[in-house]
Amino acid sequence: MVAVKRRPRAKPDIRKSGPPTIKEIAREANVSVAAVSVALEGKNTSRVSQETRRRILEIARRLNYQPNLIARSLVTKKSYTLGLVITTLFNPFYAELAQDIIDRSEEMGYHVFTCSVRGELKGEQEAVDGLISRGVDGLIICSALRQDPVIKNLMSHNVPFVLAMRKTEPATGDPLVDFIGVDNKLGGYMAMEHLLAIGHRRIGLITGPMATSTGHDRKIGALSACQAKGLNPDQILIIEGEFHRRSGYNLGKIVLGNKSRPTAIFAGNDHMAIGVLDALAEMGLRCPKDVAVVGFDDIEMAGLPGVDLTTVSQKKSTMGRLAVDQLIEKIKGGAASVAKTTILEPIMVIRNTCGYRERCQTKKTFSRNGEEKWVKTRST
Repeated sequence: MVAVKRRPRAKPDIRKSGPPTIKEIAREANVSVAAVSVALEGKNTSRVSQETRRRILEIARRLNYQPNLIARSLVTKKSYTLGLVITTLFNPFYAELAQDIIDRSEEMGYHVFTCSVRGELKGEQEAVDGLISRGVDGLIICSALRQDPVIKNLMSHNVPFVLAMRKTEPATGDPLVDFIGVDNKLGGYMAMEHLLAIGHRRIGLITGPMATSTGHDRKIGALSACQAKGLNPDQILIIEGEFHRRSGYNLGKIVLGNKSRPTAIFAGNDHMAIGVLDALAEMGLRCPKDVAVVGFDDIEMAGLPGVDLTTVSQKKSTMGRLAVDQLIEKIKGGAASVAKTTILEPIMVIRNTCGYRERCQTKKTFSRNGEEKWVKTRST
């Protein structure tokens, strides 16, 4: 009988055809499937070291791993989607904030459905209803009004949500809500204080809508600075506008056409401030030589050459990241019953439109009738 020599059986290829799985990542990283799940979900736990987490994420990137959201949602009863309700994306600030929120959500393994509304309660309610019907796990709302029944309705139905940038004013006895935003009163104070500090006394204030916390609080802060610096707030020319460029342009022309034209204008946001700059250019006035301008938000456009807008920064990237993190914490049940309020400190960003550099080379004098004047000085 002739012996038949068999060939050794080839080892099966560990990498199967088709998309990579968590098991393959675990096998290559030499860790458990549970450890891979923890690392991919971004959970902070001592069960997985930072070095192991880094190695798992590197392998996942190399294998181009994409989570199976449908399968995961069937197991966890979660959709791994968030809803974002934001005021009109025509305003560059909201577009930039939305992108920051989307970027952070994707880092955390969530997709974002975005609805842009124009500040009306009806549109906000329709957006919220539509997102909830899609099965989102929670909402980030940037369009809230100071008195907002949509937000009260969400609270009564225990929907996880976080307010970002704008807040509501709860009635006595109402529970608190989660909120991430900048200190708008302080920001308004800083903008007005800056104009006063460099010698302006005839100042125009174009506010945002008083129905919003941002418009209301920035006005309160600006007038507080006037009182603190000994200027009667009644001397400030105040006009209420909307948070868009056309409003800044239209109201800027009204303010600039005043018989006692102001030497400076503080606009409630950068989009309105740029509208004021449009009005100045059309009227043949120079900024800052004839009229200084300060905005609020620090949108990307504000820092472009030729704009150089002095403004108050809202730290939108920080705001967006914290809003996502706080919402996901609520969705996962962490501190679910405790509402958190995070207030960011604004930053004064000094560029060219306020005239600070030019006025720093001047000194204050007084005429015979006591009126302030600014006289050019030479540096020696």
